[in-house]
Amino acid sequence: MTIILLSILIAGTGAGLIGRGYYQAFRNNNPDGMELTEAGQRVVAGGYLYSVWRRRILRKLQLLQQEESFYRNIHINDNPNGRRLVRECRQGLLIWGLLLGFGCLLGVLGVRGTFSDTEIKSFVRPDRGTRLYHLRAAFNQENYDVDFKVGERVLTEKEVRGVWEEARNHLPEQMLAANRCAEEVTGKLYFPKKLAGTNVDLVWMPSDYKLVDYEGKVYPQNAEADGSIVIITVQVKYGGFIEFLDIPIRVCRLKDGTGDAEELLTEELMKYDTAQTNEYVMELPETVNGTKVVFYEKKSKTPWGILGLFLLLLIGVFALWESEGKRLRKEREDQLLRDYPDLVSKLTLLLQAGLTLRLAWDRITADYLSYGNGERRYVYEEMRNIRNRLNAGASEESAYEEFGRNCGNLRYLRLSSVLVQNLKKGTGGLIPLLRKEAAEAFADRKERVKQLGEEAGTKLLIPMAGILVLILAIIMIPAFLSF
Repeated sequence: MTIILLSILIAGTGAGLIGRGYYQAFRNNNPDGMELTEAGQRVVAGGYLYSVWRRRILRKLQLLQQEESFYRNIHINDNPNGRRLVRECRQGLLIWGLLLGFGCLLGVLGVRGTFSDTEIKSFVRPDRGTRLYHLRAAFNQENYDVDFKVGERVLTEKEVRGVWEEARNHLPEQMLAANRCAEEVTGKLYFPKKLAGTNVDLVWMPSDYKLVDYEGKVYPQNAEADGSIVIITVQVKYGGFIEFLDIPIRVCRLKDGTGDAEELLTEELMKYDTAQTNEYVMELPETVNGTKVVFYEKKSKTPWGILGLFLLLLIGVFALWESEGKRLRKEREDQLLRDYPDLVSKLTLLLQAGLTLRLAWDRITADYLSYGNGERRYVYEEMRNIRNRLNAGASEESAYEEFGRNCGNLRYLRLSSVLVQNLKKGTGGLIPLLRKEAAEAFADRKERVKQLGEEAGTKLLIPMAGILVLILAIIMIPAFLSF
């Protein structure tokens, strides 16, 4: 019942967060809700609370400005705030959906009894050997844990031969009945009269009848304070075949208030087992000494494993989102470095052709928009943004300085500084400076390409090592098998 209530709480929390997100996103003409509507993303508004809480946390950690700068750099001329809102709402909807799904899964498993004891009225006997059942019995308005071993079904006389050697390994364990181990015997022992599944007679002879009698009843009150050693000798008779097996045990004193009910339940189970040895299915008693008893097979499964998997899944999702952000930042930085020599060369060529810096800037931006084939290039998007600023009336000096800051790269900062100096001092020395800058940029790009080639060669060592191990295995395994 606790698991079901917990599942209802978890699923209700997920559903409530989704519903609350829709309500808060579109109430009172919320600008964020209108932004989602204009973007055609109303369906993701269920994760709006995640976006709100995330921004509050980033603001407290003083990371909000860095986050906004990242989105502005990635989505330069494409409504970065709207893109950020949509992405955060999608992430929130995924998290709340996982929470809802986890609660539903937990509820289904709880209803099916995966985490709770299941009432049983019969055992299924194993074909060979014994099977240990971990039971919980509701008896005398109390719950008792009983470990009970069910013997195999009785075999025909033709199947008796060879069973003894196998049974020698099982008898010491079967004899312990509900006792935990031979070093700590406190309850009744199981002394079967016949070898399971055969007509082989078994005679049990304890070395000390004051501690263990011939029926297997144990008298722990007669044991020494640190336990008493008793040798249980089993005599096996089958025609002219006689053999003895000695089984040492330690009888220990009972702790106060334990053992009585468990011993009574185990004894009743043994009676039912003996009476139904020829049956495939062993029925369990419904009453013991006139008192109703209900047996449950204890479950070893708990919801904590699924909860741990859910938490790992959440951690993996957050790690994936963080790695995606790092990938976009690195991709932008690499692209800016690759495009820098081409940009400087274009500026130099157009200035040499007699165009002013403003016209050259507009020409490069127009060519990108006309012949860019839809490929997004961050440096030209930044130039497009600066062109829009210039058309809106911003001064060239402040616009070029902003271009360098937005690119955030040392080379672009140096280029913006050169352009600003050109505006202040004139165009006399601009072209030689740009030529020098272009030459250095192309040299840097060559070095970068060489470095990337070396890194690629290093990365190839891993698959090459794997192939080497595979080849060695192909050669060595047949050689070892031939010996």
